[in-house]
Amino acid sequence: MNVNTNEILETIRLLSGKTDSSAYADHAPGVIPPPPPAIKETIQSSEEDMAGLSVLASINYQSLSGNHKNRDFLIRRVIRNKNDLYLDGMAMDIRAPRLIKVSHISRIHDLGSGRVYDNPFRFVQERLGVSVADEVLPEKMSEFGKAIERTGNEMTVLMYLVAIDGVRRPDERKKVFDYIKKRTQDLHYDDSELNDYLISLAPDDESFSMALQRLLTKDKTVVQGVVETMLAVILADGKVHDKERAFLARIIDLLRADGYEFNLSI
Repeated sequence: MNVNTNEILETIRLLSGKTDSSAYADHAPGVIPPPPPAIKETIQSSEEDMAGLSVLASINYQSLSGNHKNRDFLIRRVIRNKNDLYLDGMAMDIRAPRLIKVSHISRIHDLGSGRVYDNPFRFVQERLGVSVADEVLPEKMSEFGKAIERTGNEMTVLMYLVAIDGVRRPDERKKVFDYIKKRTQDLHYDDSELNDYLISLAPDDESFSMALQRLLTKDKTVVQGVVETMLAVILADGKVHDKERAFLARIIDLLRADGYEFNLSI
């Protein structure tokens, strides 16, 4: 698919009345401005294992340069490089992109669930939905980890829309909750796990863009379901405002131009 995600981002900015992504930080709780283009820590010959995440954690680790750090970190991607995994995201204290080698992490406090993980690979598997090799972590992925693995990108895209006007309404989040439960009805996990996870998500432009690109590689019925849920989120307050109607119509037009078919009344 060749949908222009930047054009969709611009449509969302127009919906909220903002002209640049940095404006979101003042109005949408937890939404982080995109990182500067330079990144100091890089790895070679890597492949993306999971992208489009928006998970905030406090991490104790040794940096690639050998320094010991303890910082809050917004995780956007998991990158697999040879036999190790890296967390790619935003160091919140310096507002700069960083890579953290998972095997260099001594402790992770997941700020969304409140859980503390002494084994960083368990955190990667259970909270980021990335399978870890048996020799590293013998435990199998939990049912909720499988839910993140399957629908993490959809959660990011939908929760970005929920937060776009700066008000994260419970009735809007409930529409996302219902959609994810339907998509994962074969998995067995506590509803509270999903609800807490959705509450903790505050995707920024970069996470949304990554998630949207991943979403558009999925089956068209999945994309259709996400768009229908977008409409449900917009209708959660009982009415559709002109800007909201224009927003959804524009996204549908962009997707139709790339071969998608929608039959929605907005």
